[in-house]
Amino acid sequence: METGLQIIAVEGEHRIDSRLVAESLGIEHKHFMETLRTYQEELEELGSLPFQTAVKKGNRGGEKPTYAMLNENQAIFAGTLSRNTRQVVAFKLKLTKAFSEARKRQAPASALHTITDAMRSRALKNLNHVPEGYFSVSGELFKHLYNLEALINLAIDNEAILEISVGQGWSIYAREVIGIADHVRRTYDHCCPNGHVVQAWAYPIPYVNTFATWLWTVYFPQHFPAYQQYRKRRAALAAPTHKQIRG
Repeated sequence: METGLQIIAVEGEHRIDSRLVAESLGIEHKHFMETLRTYQEELEELGSLPFQTAVKKGNRGGEKPTYAMLNENQAIFAGTLSRNTRQVVAFKLKLTKAFSEARKRQAPASALHTITDAMRSRALKNLNHVPEGYFSVSGELFKHLYNLEALINLAIDNEAILEISVGQGWSIYAREVIGIADHVRRTYDHCCPNGHVVQAWAYPIPYVNTFATWLWTVYFPQHFPAYQQYRKRRAALAAPTHKQIRG
């Protein structure tokens, strides 16, 4: 699948050129670099942030432009700092696909990421239903899930609909801790795995980084292990007994 985004390996890690990211976002690279400098401390929490000097054509004098090689998490985080226009949404989708394809070329898929693979089709299906200026729990969860699964080293069965658990937890947190009133949110037509369409909440873009922080620091460390145990019990109850197998 050709995305137009070139992912290269830098010291064994997949990275993307900040100039390519800026172009895809419709931002001048010098302004994008200013954003990276502003949030450099946060970006470096997601990995090393190598800045490089571009070679100018013609070997002319003057200041040489600087660019950065971003890893997947850094590129995703940098993308969330832009307003969620259709162009930005399209970039995030292409970025996810580009890094996914790079991983597939490098090594076979790991069984660890079964829930990410299972969620991909329904997350992408609902992406364009979200009102402009808002984000959905399922869309943002999918963007972070692959790396979260690898980081925590926990996996659950591919029948799980994790976004329901995350959505319920975030709704309580948004209302009781952050104080997001219901009238600030909007609903959109969300297509469920069984084909049913329900009204799901979409949240204003200014809260998207708060959601990401909550997902990484609250939901997965504190609540995901309990959900994993719940799914294990469900799987055990659904498993056929020895008598059923023989029969």
